[in-house]
Amino acid sequence: MSLLEKISDQAATLTPSERRLVENVIESPTSAALGTAGELAKAVGVHEATASRLAKKLGFDSYAAFRDALRDEFIATRETATRFEKTIAESSGDTILGKLAHDEAQALARIEEFIKPEQITEIAGLLIQANRIFIYGYGNAEVLALMMVKRFRRFGKEVQQLDTNPRGLAEQMLGLEAGDVVLSFAFRRPPRGYAALIETAKEAGARTIIITGKSGALLAPRPDHILAAPRSGDPDAFQTLTVPMTVCNALVIAAGHTAKDESLKKLDRLGQLIERFE
Repeated sequence: MSLLEKISDQAATLTPSERRLVENVIESPTSAALGTAGELAKAVGVHEATASRLAKKLGFDSYAAFRDALRDEFIATRETATRFEKTIAESSGDTILGKLAHDEAQALARIEEFIKPEQITEIAGLLIQANRIFIYGYGNAEVLALMMVKRFRRFGKEVQQLDTNPRGLAEQMLGLEAGDVVLSFAFRRPPRGYAALIETAKEAGARTIIITGKSGALLAPRPDHILAAPRSGDPDAFQTLTVPMTVCNALVIAAGHTAKDESLKKLDRLGQLIERFE
């Protein structure tokens, strides 16, 4: 089980101080992996004992063992990202556009520290094989939900964009069943109706997937699959959708590759239909 999965398993039991520690670890895993319990605790303004208690809650004998797990999971993949960040930093300008491009590039360079290629392959296969796909995006995530609806419809999948109105959402969930997949987005906090959505899907036997930022491991109840990678920019200020959109595009491409022949047939038929209707 990965470290993020262990955190997710304990999300509902974490104290506010422990949640602050977890958020810091997810945002800066390399710093946490190279530092001491005292340094981590000081960075977020909590007592050192809180860091040791968190490590034990996650199943580690000591903070040192927790730090070793961080090193194993994140440090090995860091070298390439560090080189890329240095190159971008040296070439970026001082304009708003240059700064934004720099921040986005840094965030994108770190994606595979948090999301492994095999996760993309597994979840893409789950989506392409689903009986039906239900996609929920609230607020800014609505644009991502719409994009995924359109992409998977082009593969011939039955896809529904879920209503953000509670009554409409309840009506759409009425027919949910085993073999279906629910894909949702959760960034700064769980979207309205998140807990009810996950609980309903579990009751029906449908699989659940969440694309999220650094807070993904703290989601409760836990979905079946989490794709969590920090977005660029100040966590307390403006953040873009570049990272989650890249994750979405990777899933689309991997899904098409998983069912290559059938996907190409559907896309070819779509082209014929577009010519007919236009």
